[in-house]
Amino acid sequence: MSSLLPSTFLFSYRGVRAAALLALGVLAATAAQAQQPQKPGAAAVRQGPVYRAVPAAAADQAQVIFFRPVSTSAAGQRPGAAHVYVNGEFHAALLPNSFTRLCVAPGNHSVEAYLGDAPTYEGKSQPRTRAELEGGKTVFVAVSEQDGSGSPVPYRRADAERMLAGAHELRHVISRASAVERCREPVAAVQPVEKARYTLNTDTLFAFGRSDLAAMTQKGRTALADVAAQIRANSLEGVTRIAVRGHADPIGSAPENLRLSEQRAQTVRRVLADEGLPADRIAAEGMGSVETVVSCVANRSRDARIACNAPTAASRWWCRA
Repeated sequence: MSSLLPSTFLFSYRGVRAAALLALGVLAATAAQAQQPQKPGAAAVRQGPVYRAVPAAAADQAQVIFFRPVSTSAAGQRPGAAHVYVNGEFHAALLPNSFTRLCVAPGNHSVEAYLGDAPTYEGKSQPRTRAELEGGKTVFVAVSEQDGSGSPVPYRRADAERMLAGAHELRHVISRASAVERCREPVAAVQPVEKARYTLNTDTLFAFGRSDLAAMTQKGRTALADVAAQIRANSLEGVTRIAVRGHADPIGSAPENLRLSEQRAQTVRRVLADEGLPADRIAAEGMGSVETVVSCVANRSRDARIACNAPTAASRWWCRA
């Protein structure tokens, strides 16, 4: 038993010592990492998609495309990443042939890029240039490769996009610029529904008291054919509904006039469909005699009252597309 004790003790001692050395190694590594400053753009590069024409900026945002083209000057490309700062706060690190897209609230901002500004990082401590950025506008600026002094070089969109061809968006660091917002798409304006009104200005569409197709006058048929041709000429793709409304004269009872106007509306609907308009988009409605366009003396003869009320029964028929 006694000969086993030293071996057992030695094994335990060496295990404790090995564990202690391992722990010291981890602590040393952690301490060394803590002493190293976290440099902007020091992370591994992760390329994003190739540049494509960016959408318009939202009305309440200004959009900036900051890019670093491949240098074609005799001096060549300067080494290292260009550190982009927004209002003195780090946003991105641009390598050659890369870009970053950022959006901020409209107003006065400092948007700069510095080359070789370590260890002082002047873009953070001493921003030099500021610009008034407008809502709904997009600006294109490039890194100044010559001196790397921070001041961006502005370009017109057409020129900038030629230089951006093949450039990748860099996403290898997280923006620390508090002013930078997620870019939003502009809200599409709601287009008002355009309505076209076609009034059938004929002496009469139907014979008095009738609603069948045989009772429709030749002038009425011609007028409906013209209306259908106009609607087709304006493209049927944008037509979602065609409303046909008719008005009857006040001769007779109100229920009878309503029934008659509804039947006539259905006949007009069938004629329009026969003229090439989509039947499933045509709605027919009779208005009866509630909206007259002329006033006729009630004690006149029946024929005189029919003639007097003809504008109400005829020209008040109309289609709306």
